[in-house]
Amino acid sequence: MGILVLLLVFAFSVVINAEIIFYDDFEDNYIDDWTFQGQSGTWWAADGKAHGSTNNNWSGISPPGSIILENCVVEARGTAYHTVAVFLRLDDTDSGINATVSPDHDIAVIRSVINGQPGNALGAIYHDFPSGVWYDVTFSCNGDSIFYEIDIPSTGEHFFLSAVDPNPHPGECGLAVGGEQHGQYEWFSISEFMEPGELILSGLSTDDDNQGGSSGNGNWAFEVTEEIEFGVKLLNGDEEPLINTFAILQSLDTRLVVSEAIQDYGTIPSGQTCWNQYPFLVYASPGTPENETYPFRISIFADGGYSECFNFELPLGVGLFCDAESETSSWTMSLMEAGWQNNWHVTSLRNHTSDGSNSFKCGDTGAGDYGNLLYCSLTSPWFNFPLNGNLSFWIWIDSQTYSALDQDLALDGGLVQLGQFDNWITVAPFEGYPFEIVQPSSGPFEPGTGVFSGYQGWHLVNIDIPVEIKGPRQLRFIFGSDNAGTREGWYVDDIQVTGSTGIEEHHSRSGNPEPVSVFPNPFTESISISVPSYSDGEYSIRVYDFNGRLVYETLFSGSNGTLVWGATDMNGYVLPAGVYTMLLESVDYSRDIRLIKL
Repeated sequence: MGILVLLLVFAFSVVINAEIIFYDDFEDNYIDDWTFQGQSGTWWAADGKAHGSTNNNWSGISPPGSIILENCVVEARGTAYHTVAVFLRLDDTDSGINATVSPDHDIAVIRSVINGQPGNALGAIYHDFPSGVWYDVTFSCNGDSIFYEIDIPSTGEHFFLSAVDPNPHPGECGLAVGGEQHGQYEWFSISEFMEPGELILSGLSTDDDNQGGSSGNGNWAFEVTEEIEFGVKLLNGDEEPLINTFAILQSLDTRLVVSEAIQDYGTIPSGQTCWNQYPFLVYASPGTPENETYPFRISIFADGGYSECFNFELPLGVGLFCDAESETSSWTMSLMEAGWQNNWHVTSLRNHTSDGSNSFKCGDTGAGDYGNLLYCSLTSPWFNFPLNGNLSFWIWIDSQTYSALDQDLALDGGLVQLGQFDNWITVAPFEGYPFEIVQPSSGPFEPGTGVFSGYQGWHLVNIDIPVEIKGPRQLRFIFGSDNAGTREGWYVDDIQVTGSTGIEEHHSRSGNPEPVSVFPNPFTESISISVPSYSDGEYSIRVYDFNGRLVYETLFSGSNGTLVWGATDMNGYVLPAGVYTMLLESVDYSRDIRLIKL
């Protein structure tokens, strides 16, 4: 379908950070300056209220002044005798987004509007909505994220619905009725959306110790058939806190399965970092190739209509090896900061690998010297640094020192770091770096910084690794030079990370079959439920909605391997978007899996 939709119902209030740019309370009983949108309808103002009615079509009305916005908040208070609705982003073809509460049909829905006609439902809440009572509704959009909040003061009920706009664009906002007879509004306002915070992905962590939700060998390296407890750290870089923050984790590869996909972060204060309060669970199916990375996406939501989405790579397997002979495209060679130069590349001028021909080099692409004012890095792909891991590599170096008399001072040189995102730690050889940058220096390194420098042929370097470095990481080699004097450069080859393979071999949870594979999750139309290939027993599958009602059940023979469920209820009707719980049981196995239908 190509449309990503998310339905969640929570009991919390949304705080809107916005600047009001239009407000009308209809006390003047005047609405003739508003503009009609969509199909024909009847609109009038009386008794301090706006009234709208239509017969089985969609009719809207937008405030005066041609207010064209893409990111905004629309608030209205209305009585839904049959329907009450608001719309966003309606363009000159009357195409946009509509949000409706309909007591006649017991539904609240976010729907696209195309050429003035109702389009696809992007998300819905089915509920016994009362007729003839006040509804306070808030409809907001930020980028492709749209949110619909519904309060019913007379009953104290609160609903929250969100979706992804398949075609975000600037447009008009306003009131609407559609497919019903009458809606009545007491007040209406439009606010321009203001971002409450700038979010940064700042850390990843794995736990495979076979305790809690994890089922691994304890070496902090995510491996095939393991289910890890996975953490994602977020940094709020803005001046405002992010309130009621939660996140949804998605695997973009069928072989890696997320079984606990929604986790809370609570409030993230300005300038502070926060890990998920409970871990995500990620499982690697048997046969998945190791020593590769796999794509994931995390979507974050917070009060005020805030949303953000990050894509990242999660490594599978233990350690790293690269001899620069074949696949080097996953290594990146880039500037550390703007204004400097980069000389990293793959070369055949020097090589350490037996029967090999290539190495990484920071220097001239030919036989000349490296350039002045270098500050550049050679960065590895993501990999898992195991507990008590070892890092080693071979280098050949010819770099400018300070003088022949001061044999441990350098003007140019290189160093090594391990880290992730913007969190990097400089690591050193067991015996320390052989040179220090001299003072003063016009290069990028601070005086006193330890570096490799001087002249030395191929030799092995072993790095001392702090105990806190483990789990998903990247490795980078950084070289810097001042503004005068150069040499041949720095060659790096046969890079290797090895270490603990854990306390025991790969295994699934003790006493249970291998974890059930459910993919994709979140999903849009159907989901595949796979049980271990050796299982020939019968499984009971029951699916419950957010309110705990049984919506689907079936029996499934393990000998069939995989069951495809089309997200239908027991009568064959397609279930709405939302959060569901699947209980899968056999004689010796039981598991609850949270499902997200988009």
